[in-house]
Amino acid sequence: MKNTIVTSLTIFVLFLFTACTNEPALPDLSTITWIDDFGYDSHDLHPIKFGGPAPGPQVKVSVNTEIQYLLIDVNTIDFLVRENTFKDANFEPQRMSNQISETSEMMFEEGFLHNVSFLNMDYPILYASMIKRSSIPFKAKGIIGRNFLIDGQLTIDMQNKLLAFSTNPAVSLQDLTADSNLVKINLTLRNSDNAGLLKFHCTINGVKNLATLSTRLDRTQISADLAGTITGKNAVRKAEIESLKIGSYEFSGITCDVNNDLMALEPENNESINIIVGMDVVSQCLWTIDFINGWMLIR
Repeated sequence: MKNTIVTSLTIFVLFLFTACTNEPALPDLSTITWIDDFGYDSHDLHPIKFGGPAPGPQVKVSVNTEIQYLLIDVNTIDFLVRENTFKDANFEPQRMSNQISETSEMMFEEGFLHNVSFLNMDYPILYASMIKRSSIPFKAKGIIGRNFLIDGQLTIDMQNKLLAFSTNPAVSLQDLTADSNLVKINLTLRNSDNAGLLKFHCTINGVKNLATLSTRLDRTQISADLAGTITGKNAVRKAEIESLKIGSYEFSGITCDVNNDLMALEPENNESINIIVGMDVVSQCLWTIDFINGWMLIR
């Protein structure tokens, strides 16, 4: 009887701790087949938060033992964090800078952040950017950018609230030759500011277009030119894509916001980006990005 009471109290305390800390738990991994398919180990797996101010996948980040959940964003280069996200952070400012992203223009104070940990990586000193101002409200507490993902393979599973990252997965996407959803990605950097976007081709209503994606967007955005072609009208704010194909995976009936500045994202590129795929599309399936070899797989 005494053992039963102790066990019950232990379970209750663990439940209370989880509820109070609001820590997400790993799902039942035995039901998720892609873990073995892509060659991930258990230590490569991370529970994620999403929804609310930041729609994309957020993973646990520790700075001086203080924990927050920051967004994984493949089109941000560095480690960004809003001012005062980490109250006791040891930050050594170095310089001010400005940066234009696919959604906004931001002003930063760059410097050294101490004792940072995320995705099983520890950084005694990490060069980071504190966000001072953003032309569009910056909703996430912070971002882990592509510099920390570029030497590995990333899988985002929004349905199971799970993210995997490995620098040495047992299976390469290129080994999955029978999968027709394998899509070539381009990470060519711009000459001017070394801030190239992750780009890939897709088919919109049967026409080939250049695309990128953003985990910061709730809804997919398209250029004004593409919106005009789809609707036959000028200066529209929204448009619906009947069919979006990435590889052989087809999405249908996507209501998009119109971004008038979208075609200026890659000014040195002969082919303009016409669509930023948002979380309304990403959350519908499984996305795996092999940064090392330049492939993306959608299931």
